[in-house]
Formats: sequence, structure tokens, C-alpha cells
Amino acid sequence: MKLSRWIRIYIIPAAVCQSVIVGGGYGTGREVVEFISQNGPVGGMAGLLVYAAVASIVLALSFEFARSFRVYDYQHFFRSLIGRGWMLYELFVIAGLLLILAVTGSAAASILNDGFGIPRLYGVGLVLLAVTALNYYGRQVVESSLTLWAVFLNAVFIFYAVFVLSHQYEPIISSFTHSELQPGWFSGGLRYSLNNTALIPLLLYATHAIETRRQAIISSLIASLTITVPGLLFHLSFMADYPRVLDQELPTYWMIQNLALPGLTAIYVVVLFGTIAQTGVGILQGLNERLDAWALEARGRILTRPLHATIAGAALLISLLLANLGITTLVAQGYGNAAWISLLIFQLPLCSIGLYKIIDYWRHTGERSNT
Repeated sequence: MKLSRWIRIYIIPAAVCQSVIVGGGYGTGREVVEFISQNGPVGGMAGLLVYAAVASIVLALSFEFARSFRVYDYQHFFRSLIGRGWMLYELFVIAGLLLILAVTGSAAASILNDGFGIPRLYGVGLVLLAVTALNYYGRQVVESSLTLWAVFLNAVFIFYAVFVLSHQYEPIISSFTHSELQPGWFSGGLRYSLNNTALIPLLLYATHAIETRRQAIISSLIASLTITVPGLLFHLSFMADYPRVLDQELPTYWMIQNLALPGLTAIYVVVLFGTIAQTGVGILQGLNERLDAWALEARGRILTRPLHATIAGAALLISLLLANLGITTLVAQGYGNAAWISLLIFQLPLCSIGLYKIIDYWRHTGERSNT
């Protein structure tokens, strides 16, 4: 297999998932604290196991369902999955899209303001400009930018985690030694996984290159690792200053500031700002893919680049009005309620109806397990 083909099958889906899912949530650390670390050192680890298990199952079934039925935008995905009920996800994703973009916009503005003294309005403007420009150029540019930025994201996150774990291992070990399994770990891990995997149908445009069941499974496992390992590293690092870290609006940024490494702080602000923008880019590309499918059916051609950019910019502008609520409130209330809605309209149908249809497809096509 050529290297470029290998990258498109195994790396790009994982990079897109990581940039969108990890960027906005893990990057700030707010979601990790809200759903994982607040359950204590041991409870957080148990919650991460729940998160990893659910994410692996949902990713594997989603990738294989998309491959089997050639559905790479969420409208056709849900039409194949639940028929006319696909509109339930449409309504859910519109509300969820605004919420996620509000969280990312709020985080970006806060980080630039605190890190470089840039007024919040300018920070919002920079996010808007980056998201609109990248969505203008379409899927290939979006995939390439998400993949490239994932490299920078991982480099900074790994350096941060290694530095904290190597220099502050004693308080981390102490926090685990004096901790017991607290209630709430299962619910926290489950809600976090439901929130994050709810975005998968929006990101299936990155799986076009997958041709076999084996490729779908391997690709989904790689993607699962890329969105789980950062959570593990951040949870462990947060235990170096537990429980004070629980009260921070941007826990990762707060932790890095406490390391007294000005260079790392500056790099982190730049990389995280780009990553937050990429979260919006990846999600809005999924929306544009759905609208393109509709336009192709209705008019025989996809939407123009300027219209792609306009849609992305308008959605982001509307969502930024929600950002005034603050990132902590948005994550705690908005994300918590969204988890159970997502379970009813996506994960449960996928693991029941979707699994049945996949097995039926295998039986009728005569596919073997090694294909």
C-alpha cells in the first residue's frame, strides 16, 4: 500500500477526530475536569476506561456502517440507520453545533486575552476568520490542516505531560495513594464518551478512503487511541495539583502557567488557539458535506466555495452569542444534557439497528473477516 493511501485510510480519520474532539475539550482541560478528574484520581481512571470502551465501539460501528453503505455525510448516514428519524439528529446537531462553537469561541477568546492581552472581541474575530477561510477551500484543505495541526497539538501536549509527570510525580503518586473510588465515575465516563462520539457522524467525510472491514476496524482503533490517550495524560497531570485544579476555568492553561516556563506557555496559547479554531473547521465541514449532498440531489451540483464560507461564518457568529454564558456553564449544563439525547438518537440505534444492518450486509455480500 502506498504511503499516501495508508495515511488517508489510517491517519486522516484519526487526525480529524483528534483535532475536533480533543482540540476543544482536552485542549482547555475543562471537559476532562468536568467529567473525569472531579471523580478523584482513582475514579477518574475508572471513568477513562468507560470512555475508551464506549468510544472504541461507536467509532468501529460508525466507520464500518459508513463504509458498508457508502454514507459519508450525517444525513445519508442516519437515513440508512433509522430512516425518517434522521431528522432527529438534524435538530440535535444544529443545537449541538451552536453549543460546541460557543464553547470553542469562548475558550479561544479567554486564552488570547489572558495569554497575550488581546481583547476578547479580537480573539473571536481571529477564530471567525480562520474557520471561514479554511471552510472556503473545502474538504481536502480541511483534512490536511487538521492532520498537520494534530502533529503540533500532540507535540505540545506530550511535552507538557512528560514534564509534569517527571517533575511532579510525588504529589501525583500521593493523590492516588490517599484516594478511594468515588461514586459518579461511571456516569462521568459515559457522559463524556457520549458527548464526544456524538460528533462522529459529522466527521465521516474523513473515511472516504476506507475500502475494507479490516481497514475500518484498524482505523477506528487508531482514532479511539488518539482521543483517549490525551485524556489519560491530562488526568494524571492534573493530579499534581488536585483538588485546586477542579476550580479552574481553563485547567490545562493554569497548569502550564504554574510550570514557570514562559516559552511553553506562549507556544501552548498559539497551538491551542489554532486547535480550537480547527474544532470549528472540522465540525462545520461536516455541515457543509451534508448541505452539499442535499444540493447535489436537488440541483445536480454542490454548493459554491463562497457559500461554504458564508455558512460557516454565519453559524459561528450565531454561536458566539452563547459564549457570553462562559465556558464552565456551557460545558457543565449544555454538554451534560446533550449526552442523554445523543444516546437515544445515535449510540443506541447504532449499536442495535446499525449492528444488525452491518451483519446483514456482510451476509448478503459474502464478506469475510479478513477483507
